[in-house]
Amino acid sequence: MFEFFYKRPYFIVAMVLLMSFTGIVGLSTLPKNLFPDAERPTVVVITQSPGMTAKVAASSVSKPIEEEVARLGKIRTVSSINLANFSIVKAEFEYAKSLDGAAVDVSNAIATAKSKLPEGVNPTVYVTGSFTAPVEVISISPKDETLSLVDVRKIADSFIKPKLLSTKGVGNVEVFGGHQSALTIKVDSIKVVNNGLDMGTLAKTIASIDKDMPMGFIKNQDGVTTFTYYGEKSSVKSLNGLKIAPNVTLGDIATVAWSEVENMSVFLGNGKEGIALSVQRSPGGSVLETSKATRGQIELLQKEYPKLSFEIVDTQRDLIETANTNMLEALRDAIIFTLFVLLFFLGNLKAIAAAAISIPLVFLGTIGVIWLGGGELNIVIYTAVILALGMLVDDAVVVLENIERHLVELHENLEQSVFKGTQEVVMPVFAGTIATIVMIAPLMFVGDFPQTIYRPLISTLIIALIISYVLSITLVPKFSAYLYRNGVNKNRFEVMFEKIYENSLGRAIIPYESVLKFSNTGRTILRKIVLFLGVILLLIFSVKGVMPLIGKDAMPPMDTGIIKAKVAFSVNSKVEEVQAKMKPFFVWLNGQNFVKTSSTAFGGEAGVLSIGSGNLPTEVSMTILCKNRFERDQTIWQIEDAIRAKLNALDGVKSVDVYDFGATANSSIKAALDVRMTASVPDALYENSKKVTKTLLHVRGLTSVTPSWLDDLFEVEVVIDQNKALSYGLSPMGIVSQIPIRGEIVAVSGNLASMNNQPVRLYLSGSFQEHLVSLQNLPIMSNGGLIPLGAVAELKGNFTPSKIERDGLLYSLDVNGYRSKRAISHITDDADSALKSLQLGDITITQQGDIVQLNDSSARMLRAIGIGTALLFVSLMAIYGSAVMSLVMILVLPLSLIGAAWGMLIFDKPSCMPSMLGILLLFGIIIKNSILLMDFYRTKRQTHPPFESALESMKVRFRPVMMTAFGTIAGMLPIAFEWAVGLERLSPLADVAIGGLLVGTILTLIYVPLLAYSTDRNKKER
Repeated sequence: MFEFFYKRPYFIVAMVLLMSFTGIVGLSTLPKNLFPDAERPTVVVITQSPGMTAKVAASSVSKPIEEEVARLGKIRTVSSINLANFSIVKAEFEYAKSLDGAAVDVSNAIATAKSKLPEGVNPTVYVTGSFTAPVEVISISPKDETLSLVDVRKIADSFIKPKLLSTKGVGNVEVFGGHQSALTIKVDSIKVVNNGLDMGTLAKTIASIDKDMPMGFIKNQDGVTTFTYYGEKSSVKSLNGLKIAPNVTLGDIATVAWSEVENMSVFLGNGKEGIALSVQRSPGGSVLETSKATRGQIELLQKEYPKLSFEIVDTQRDLIETANTNMLEALRDAIIFTLFVLLFFLGNLKAIAAAAISIPLVFLGTIGVIWLGGGELNIVIYTAVILALGMLVDDAVVVLENIERHLVELHENLEQSVFKGTQEVVMPVFAGTIATIVMIAPLMFVGDFPQTIYRPLISTLIIALIISYVLSITLVPKFSAYLYRNGVNKNRFEVMFEKIYENSLGRAIIPYESVLKFSNTGRTILRKIVLFLGVILLLIFSVKGVMPLIGKDAMPPMDTGIIKAKVAFSVNSKVEEVQAKMKPFFVWLNGQNFVKTSSTAFGGEAGVLSIGSGNLPTEVSMTILCKNRFERDQTIWQIEDAIRAKLNALDGVKSVDVYDFGATANSSIKAALDVRMTASVPDALYENSKKVTKTLLHVRGLTSVTPSWLDDLFEVEVVIDQNKALSYGLSPMGIVSQIPIRGEIVAVSGNLASMNNQPVRLYLSGSFQEHLVSLQNLPIMSNGGLIPLGAVAELKGNFTPSKIERDGLLYSLDVNGYRSKRAISHITDDADSALKSLQLGDITITQQGDIVQLNDSSARMLRAIGIGTALLFVSLMAIYGSAVMSLVMILVLPLSLIGAAWGMLIFDKPSCMPSMLGILLLFGIIIKNSILLMDFYRTKRQTHPPFESALESMKVRFRPVMMTAFGTIAGMLPIAFEWAVGLERLSPLADVAIGGLLVGTILTLIYVPLLAYSTDRNKKER
């Protein structure tokens, strides 16, 4: 390969230009997001079940759907949230299942379950994922009193939403905030019965008359003629005139008017009530492109609707733009630091020039390949490029340094030096590249979450390594011929740096010589045992002593400046009452200088997944955007403490959970600590959850503990005396159908050309709707004439669950614990110890929080490390033709774990998925240094005895090995010190690599030569 390119310089120029072009295009056009999409394919089934309690919705709606969905292939979990009037079933599939395929399978399962569902219940299927999260949340409110929020809601539903949906780049738009309008029919029950009607018959009559009905068509000699009955009434006047019975119109027995549906949801943007538009991207779409398109359309809408105020109150754009800018700055700093390290070690501006041209080309070439492959840019991709810097520079410098050795030491001419110098190192550079790739590549195939989240990083690293290798044996030799055209003499500046190195770190070679000589004098076996035993004991202490102190996490905590809060009040309150109780908090919040915007949802709405999904009307969900951490003094966890204290001080508050965005490894995990209680019936779950909640409150590191549902909704049970009912010729269904208190939709008005369809709802009028006692006097039509409801039924009040959850086809209740920064392994261990003493009968308790993802991912990543090590051994044996030599290079890898453990302790980071990835990367770098040492040992061994060859390999390769280690460390400093928003997620990777490289490099320079000459089968006399 080297000779092919060396003889074709214009081919090299063309390759470099192509890399540069594709890289520049990719950098400017690739979609930009914060992290790769890592959510599993998820399908949500929402079913409106008017009049049903949570318990009834769970048993009669959710359960049949769950049972059918659970049979599907590649299903991971099936769960449901059941509220009064709603059922929400969630089906999560394995990554191998496509989102479209999952949606089709669930739709088919619902079709099968349809026969088991109550009459009139119609489930709706939605797909969800990372793309469901709002890219922008826009709060729309009237500028003056000429418009009400009901008017704003109509405009948002009918005009603004369709406008945004037609905008390129926008995937979906959801409208939220209550204030939905409807044509309401308030029925006077006395007039109904006086006209010989009953409520059940009335509802059916309206539903059957107020409807357009296609009748069919006739085909004759004149053509085809269609027949249609237009019965739908779209105005108050026409509905009032609707014939209900002979000589009886609807207006005779009811009041028809446009009004507002009773609010079960409210939205506040920056503390001010409005109607929310949640704009989402398409699956795989770019957040920034969607945001740009949305904001452009909003500017036009502001001109079209001058009486409306449009305010962005939640956005992903600021975080992603800040993170991308920070990462480019971190990349710049990493390059500067790396080049400075090269200058320190080499005192050679020619090497700096070679590295300075290699780094941008590798970066652009890598971005170009990602662009051609249809990828995206995010923190993970930038991190991969930064991590690769030390290794990239190493390839170029190894080639350049060897060319210079041929010029200075072997006194060859420039052409010979370039050709022979490059040819000599092609194999070790290739072996180092292959070794690093086979070490990290298995992580791309371990499956599930770690594969999904880290495959982009590993693939980017591999691309960068391959490009670096290609450039080091193609461009660098040709470029070096230009650099050395005037000889190898150094100027004063270069000489100065060379002296600095020789008088500082260069002197460290003396202790290394002493250790190796110590191992080969006197009682050599005993001395080697001491050296090996000492380092093994240090390794055991570091792994067994230090690692338990730092704990484990799936993913480390992250300060993105986004705070989430959930607040719950008494479920028997009205949403307007909760809104009033929250007002003092918003007055305080809007006065804080760390706040940029806030978005608050009270309750939830059917079909809206991105705002308030699964909330009761008295539950509040907040998203607070703070200034990024470089622009404020407090950490996000200090701000959370202040917010938590203010919310807990509110009147009537029942629970408060405040946590940072990304508090769990992925969004399907409810909380960092999730103690799930399951049973075949729901009755005992709530009472026992009190014991679990009380126990977990004492676990150190938790900021709040909250059960997922309570048994606190006041319910009125209509107890029908069947004997009395039968004596009046009534059935239970005949009685219930005459009590229209649920706002039943009896028709849909859709003739208004400029509006969406409006529901027509049926209510009782007067005191019957307002007072429970009056309802007992509601007149019921029977065979014996008019009777009060109380004659055949008794109204009993009791408490029932306001919400019921199911998981794995069982009833479940999650006791969720939120934390700030304490390691989840420590929290879970303490929780398990505390819960052991509880007696909960037939209830099963399992941990379902971050610890589940941590254990699964750790097992997969450990497997990847094992497979990578095995592949590495096979690859090295194939390249060098020696099992012993390969084993020597691999045996030193575990020694770097000493530094890795202490690195995490010093940087105060837990062992987590990024840190395990750091170990893989660390092994890849250490093995590259081992190859440099062993390759020289093998060459020297052809003419010298083992110990002398080992000693010489350490002395000759000391500088390049140290330079590679410190160059890589320098490049990782911006990641380790988290110089970009979001890098907290990946900084443990750098912490492990830095600590491991510092210690691992020191030990590699000792133990590789020591093992090499100790295991040499063809030993000569010392």
